[in-house]
Amino acid sequence: MSKEIPLFDLTPAIGPGSKSEEEALSYMPMPKEMYTFELPSLPEAEHVAESPETLLLLGRLQEALDEYRPGMPTRRIPLDDLGESGRALLYQVLGEGEVALQIMGEEPIRAQETVLAGVWWLQRVDAAGVLLSQWLEVADVPELARLKAFAATEIPPLDSASLPKDILNAGPVLVELLDVARAHQQSSRQMPHVINLSLLPFSPEDHDCLNARLGQGEVVILSRGYGNCRIGACAVPGIWRVQYFNSTDQLILDTLEVIEIPQVACAAKEDLEDSAERLKEMREVLV
Repeated sequence: MSKEIPLFDLTPAIGPGSKSEEEALSYMPMPKEMYTFELPSLPEAEHVAESPETLLLLGRLQEALDEYRPGMPTRRIPLDDLGESGRALLYQVLGEGEVALQIMGEEPIRAQETVLAGVWWLQRVDAAGVLLSQWLEVADVPELARLKAFAATEIPPLDSASLPKDILNAGPVLVELLDVARAHQQSSRQMPHVINLSLLPFSPEDHDCLNARLGQGEVVILSRGYGNCRIGACAVPGIWRVQYFNSTDQLILDTLEVIEIPQVACAAKEDLEDSAERLKEMREVLV
């Protein structure tokens, strides 16, 4: 029988800041190979028969996947009342996929996508890392990632006179970002606004200034799909840093995005429909 659902090891830090680029890339080793989907090794029939409650839970998960579409309220399935053997069986069936995230706070949230895109393991832990609760969630991205990304609600003013004199482009970038973030707060229809820092002359002083002014928010997302991607909320509401790395963990694209949450972090409608079909196939084998 597979092991119990693990406490996911997500120790995030993101983006170049006051550290050098080499230091900034050393804290979180990324996968070295492109992720490709493989069905998990399903448990034997006798193990499934020992845990009918797990099959019932998979049926509830199927219903949630069949019903859910991006933009709808997410679907949660609590796991706290499922026995240890049942949780281990569920973990063997659903496994781990290509996206993980962490939400900071007094009771941090750790999330890991399963092998089914749009189906997430979530765990709430205390300050010491002790597990408090856990659940499955069907969502393009977990609801709490949207709700908890930004502790602040106000876009701060920018006093251009207070900016360092030795910066090149950080000033105009900050003006543009904050103006767009304010406009987004007042609009119900948000299109992503992206600034590609990789195309701009940016000195170490520019990076220091930008990071000091934008700060770090409450959510970090790591994706290992077609390449390695780190997505971090800034402290300023609505602003995210999205960075792509190659197979040797070298930064190849560094962007700032103004949006509720970057689309690269979200499962698409087609992904969710595919997951519903895959789960149906897996359940047919298990029954």
